[in-house]
Amino acid sequence: MAVAYAVGRPGGWRLPAVCAIAAALPDIDFMLPLPHRGPTHSLAASVIVFVATLAVVAAEKGRARIAAAVGLAVLSHVLLDWLGQDSSAPRGVMALWPLTSAYYVSDLNVFNAVDRRYWLPGFWRRNTIALAREILILMPIALVVLWRRIRRGSGIESGAEQQ
Repeated sequence: MAVAYAVGRPGGWRLPAVCAIAAALPDIDFMLPLPHRGPTHSLAASVIVFVATLAVVAAEKGRARIAAAVGLAVLSHVLLDWLGQDSSAPRGVMALWPLTSAYYVSDLNVFNAVDRRYWLPGFWRRNTIALAREILILMPIALVVLWRRIRRGSGIESGAEQQ
């Protein structure tokens, strides 16, 4: 949503909602016969979503800006996964697919790994800590972007009729 407010056109709720969905889109690989953090977690996937969005919003005013916001939302997922701990093999993200199938790891470990093994002791505690850390890191960024957007006079409500 922060990407939508930073890049997209002012007003309304649709673009932030679409960007929020687009930002989660790379994890569709959980439902496909693909490795997690594979091709859906790449720059190419973000470009594909950008081009598809351009086609869908062909008649919209500011369509390149809308498509850029949606494509960058997908890319934000790739960046944030790259910055996070990865406890499952293969480690990292396939950021430069299809040029290479190599996985890239940042080793910065800004975000804690999310545990999917619900049957193990400590599952809820580890994931609650991981979620709290993500909120503490990302919420201030989102609030600054929203505050700047409102301050410029093009807040959430002011241009809803434009969409």
